[in-house]
Parts: sequence; C-alpha cells; structure tokens
Amino acid sequence: MIGFQINKEDFFGKWMPIGIIILISIIAYPLTLAIILGYFLFPMTNLFYKKFKLPIIFSVFLTEVFILSGCILLILYLVQTLIDLIPLIHDYIVKLPVVEIQKHPIFLMFEGKFQTLLNKFMNELLIYLTHLPSYFFELFLFIIALFFSLYESGKDRHWFLVYFPKKARGLCERILVKVSVVMNNFISVGLKLYILTFFLLSIGFVVLGFQQPFKYAFLISLVDSLPFLGIGIILIPLSIYFFLLEQHTFGLIILLLYLFVQLTRHIVESMLWSSSMQIKAVHVFFLSAAAILIFGFIGILFSPFIYLLATRWSGLTRTS
Repeated sequence: MIGFQINKEDFFGKWMPIGIIILISIIAYPLTLAIILGYFLFPMTNLFYKKFKLPIIFSVFLTEVFILSGCILLILYLVQTLIDLIPLIHDYIVKLPVVEIQKHPIFLMFEGKFQTLLNKFMNELLIYLTHLPSYFFELFLFIIALFFSLYESGKDRHWFLVYFPKKARGLCERILVKVSVVMNNFISVGLKLYILTFFLLSIGFVVLGFQQPFKYAFLISLVDSLPFLGIGIILIPLSIYFFLLEQHTFGLIILLLYLFVQLTRHIVESMLWSSSMQIKAVHVFFLSAAAILIFGFIGILFSPFIYLLATRWSGLTRTS
C-alpha cells in the first residue's frame, strides 16, 4: 500500500507534468523548435558575448541574423538552381520519344497511378496554399520566440526547465547534456557524409561532362541528406532517361555511379556511427523513420533523444 502511494505521488508530481509538457511541445512545435535552437545555439551567442565583449542583446541579435540569413541564402540558392534546371529539363524532355513511350506496357501500367499521385499532389499543394497565412504567422512567432530563447539561454542555458517539476530538473539537465553530445555527433556525421557525397558526385559529373557539375552535385547531395530521400530519387530517373534515348553507355555509367556512391556512403556511415555513438547506421535509419512516422516531420527533433534511449537500452540489454 505504501509502495502504491509513493508511485502514485511520483506519477502525479513528476511524470504526469512531464507528459503534459511534451504534449504541449508537440502541438506548439514552432515555439518548441525555437527553444531547442536557442539551447543549441548558445555557444554562438556566448562567443559574441564573452569573446567579443558585446552586450547580450546584441549577441543574441547577431546570432539570429546569422542563422536566418544563412537559411534565406540557402533557400534563394536552391530556388535559383531549380530555375536554372527548368530549361535543361525542358531540353531533355523534348528529346524523349513520347509516342513510343506511351505505347510501352510499363507506361500504360503506371499512367493511372501517376495521374492519381499528381492529383493528390495538386490537392495537397492547394491545401498548403490555403494555409499559407497561418504558416507566415507561425514563422513570425518562431522568430520572436527564438530571440527570447537566445536571450534567456545567454543568461541561463537551462532557463526553460523551470516549467518542469523540481524533482525532474536534475534528470532533465543530465539528459540535455547527453543529447547535446548526441546532436554534435549527429551533425558531424551528417556533414561528413554530405561532403563525401558531394565530392564523389562532383567527380562523376565532371567526368561525364555535365554542365555546372558542382551546382547539381550540391543539389543532389542536399536531397540525399533529407529523411527518406537519397541520390537515387534523381540518378535513377536520369539513368532511365538515357536508356530511353538508346544511350545505354551513359545510362549504365550513371547507374554504376549511383551504386558506387551508395556503397561508399553506407560503409563510411557505418564506420562513423559505430565510432561516434556505438550504434549502427541501419539502426539510425529505423529509429529516425520511427520518429518521423510517429511524430511527423517534427519527429526529426526527437531523433537525438531516441538515439540516446537506444544506446542506453542497448547497454542495459548487454549487461543484463
């Protein structure tokens, strides 16, 4: 009976408030993202504040300007790259033997499915456009929340833990410290894999004589770094395109380039994850996929927590 009372008190006084906070964090994800970024961008704010002796408010302002400017420049560069791709894609499509392709059994089989996917895409695009004002409002809230989060993190990095039960604050601080290490490893591995993919694709596109090889290698490498996507989403259709044009050599070379990059990337990724976190790349994929399927796109934010739990669980199962 005493044990039940202790568990009940612990549940209502500690775990239930934490569950409510997590639920609110998932719903109000722009504010959650601002708090998380404010925590992890603390070293940059601290650099301006301690190293360059700037006032805390100017340090916060410079940090936010650098982050937002970098995101805006990246988006503008991607948009410009996609605009440059439109004439090139048009030139490629014009060369396709459309009449022969339309008579092919594979085309007839996928024509209905492709039309369904296109209609679904247009409907979802229309829904996104109707919600565009709310997205701008959420972006505005995110920018304001990020400023306050950076400002508070400059004074106390764990300022937001005041909303957690007092009994759980020490545990939350230890978890955040470990998650910071996991996040640094996650970013480090991601950057190394991105550079490796960009390097291999650049060499391959230069050898094949593609126009603007570095720009397209940058774009494909960026797509490869996104969840559930990869270089195959671009290189495989490109290989099929050259096969349709009866340029089998080009199609085969691009297919071999895809296999070589994927194999090299998989080997290096396994080595990096094993050395940094003692967790295999295949486990990282399934854990990330599970986080996204359960929580949606915001599940990416919870990936480091899930990696940490996975490593802890693996350690417990090895010692038990």
